[in-house]
Amino acid sequence: MAKLDRSGIATSIAGSLGVPILNGSVPTQQPVALPINGQPAYPAAILPAPIVSTTSTSEPIGQPSECLLLKNMFDPATETEPDFDLDIKEDVEEECNKYGRVIHIYVDKHDRAGCVYLRFESVEAAARAQRAMHMRWFAGRSISATYMEPHVYEAKFKG
Repeated sequence: MAKLDRSGIATSIAGSLGVPILNGSVPTQQPVALPINGQPAYPAAILPAPIVSTTSTSEPIGQPSECLLLKNMFDPATETEPDFDLDIKEDVEEECNKYGRVIHIYVDKHDRAGCVYLRFESVEAAARAQRAMHMRWFAGRSISATYMEPHVYEAKFKG
């Protein structure tokens, strides 16, 4: 697999995917003060806010289809190689073929959102890739994997 030189470290999408959100570190714990004689230890105004996750990686994002959009894969403003899109395309294709046959892939090297478009042979393959890729990390960036409606995908790549 082609290696991408990202942030001065040679990595690949396969090697960088699956890194926990905090790269294996334990989240910073807030001190908890226990009530004394039934009274809160802190006034309500200065209690630390709970950390709530609003995204569930087990739920599909969008209506399942054979088309996926990966966002936040890269920042074109920071890329220095003129053909960086070809390296990303090769790595994404190799990784996503593990979930089913990829029949089309396009890296939009000018899109500020760092978009990679994928079409799979089946909805099931796209679903496996969506579950595997959504909220994974690549080159220090959290990937968003959402379904695209086939007619929207086709309109984008027609002509």
